[in-house]
Amino acid sequence: MSEGEERARLPEEFLERLRRLELAYLAADDPIRQSGFSGGAERWRREREAILDCVDPPGGELVDVGCANGFLLECLMQWGRERGLEIVPHGIDIGEGLIAKARERLPRYAGNFQTANAWEWAPQRRYRYVYALCDVAPREFLKAYVGRLRERVVERGGKLILGSYGNRGRGERAMDVAELLRASGCRVSGERERGEARLAWVEVE
Repeated sequence: MSEGEERARLPEEFLERLRRLELAYLAADDPIRQSGFSGGAERWRREREAILDCVDPPGGELVDVGCANGFLLECLMQWGRERGLEIVPHGIDIGEGLIAKARERLPRYAGNFQTANAWEWAPQRRYRYVYALCDVAPREFLKAYVGRLRERVVERGGKLILGSYGNRGRGERAMDVAELLRASGCRVSGERERGEARLAWVEVE
């Protein structure tokens, strides 16, 4: 990562858009809509359960970078148990209100959630599984963002899982995350496409 990329800050207009999204999410009562998805429970599971395809038995600690209200992590814990996997949830989000919801949702793990800017986040520890969406950083920042996650967040021998969700209503396709990872110098270990969602992951040596 270049010195310029290391010192770069996210544009204020992008951060303002994230703040507006938080208000929109918190205005909803349905936990799926609070997570930024409006396609219903069936699509929610079909497009997101594939995150677990790269989790090795017996499971482990998984951090969701941009976790919103924590509902995805709650679902991954439930779906994981059905596969014989124990997922220990961790999450960060730039929205304080959303993190408060996540702590309420998973009170046993309340200490595993924190408010943080994903681009600037440099945790005190690393995680076995790190899940991140492309939309937590502007497109021109994504290659550097992948580098930051690999260097700062994923433990050695762990996996970085990158996701992108399309928008059926706006006719937007999900980003080719596998190609993004390859362009960032990563060797892709696996990828999935489910409905409007695309996932890919790499092992960090």
